Amino acid sequence: MTEIEYYLVDVFTSLKYGGNQLAVFVDFKNEVSTENMFNIARELNFPEITFIKENHNDEIFNVRIFTPEYEVPFAGHPSLGTAFIISKYLLPKPKKSITLNLKHSNIIIDLTSINDIDKSDFIMEQAEPEFITTYKHQEVANGLGIQLEVLDIQKPIEEVSTGLPYIIIPIINLEKINQIKLDSRKVIDFLTQNKKYKTNSQTGLTTSLFFVTDETFDKSNSFNTRMFCVENENLIEDAATGSANGCFLAYLLKNKSTEISSMVEQGFQMGRKSYIYLNGKLKNDKYCLKVGGQVVDVSKGKWKV
Repeated sequence: MTEIEYYLVDVFTSLKYGGNQLAVFVDFKNEVSTENMFNIARELNFPEITFIKENHNDEIFNVRIFTPEYEVPFAGHPSLGTAFIISKYLLPKPKKSITLNLKHSNIIIDLTSINDIDKSDFIMEQAEPEFITTYKHQEVANGLGIQLEVLDIQKPIEEVSTGLPYIIIPIINLEKINQIKLDSRKVIDFLTQNKKYKTNSQTGLTTSLFFVTDETFDKSNSFNTRMFCVENENLIEDAATGSANGCFLAYLLKNKSTEISSMVEQGFQMGRKSYIYLNGKLKNDKYCLKVGGQVVDVSKGKWKV
């Protein structure tokens, strides 16, 4: 029976069992079919897993990313966690930057320390953002079944994508964001009516919801965020979402300031504290979107294919 190596890591945290879980599979011989990659994703039921399929001269690595529902063209914490595994286990010695060839685009990931991988930040530069749709506050309140007064009506609600689409929804304070409870069917109906569900969206992907507030648990952080997505007809919350935070960074550069440097806390409401560093600039209509954090090594093993 064929066996391939896999690694488990926690991303956007400096402590094990925080951040977001990721499994990284090394499949340079391409022994795992697309069907089996889906099967493994469903078996583990992590938010995402990755497969490293090719190594081009230790410079560019072909990577595929799967959720338990479908293959995605880009995702944040899987990119950083995969770069960590490449740096620590697959290269003769770590490099200052690694390029991942994903379905959506090539993503460059920089390391802040090649001498201590376990303490290094991994920082990706995301693709140029696409600003898709702006929503009325009452429309979102009615559609999602939340009170209008929970929404910060001074700030726009906007759908943004840097490879995966998110609706950025500002909330007035930490108390209200803590209290958010959503009904899966109501969310699916809202997304379907707006042609943002997998069955009728242009991309075949379901748009996710990203709630943000500038009140935080840890006063040294700038924003508290929560991300909800639909997987197999159920609404789930994500502990740390690099792609969503990249979209949020683009949103801030467009609507708040043309230079942003801040720390986002996510996953606090789930008991998996995550810290996502944002650094961005908007100049001459070009967005520079950098999202980073640490990665923690958890485990490694062999998977029977």
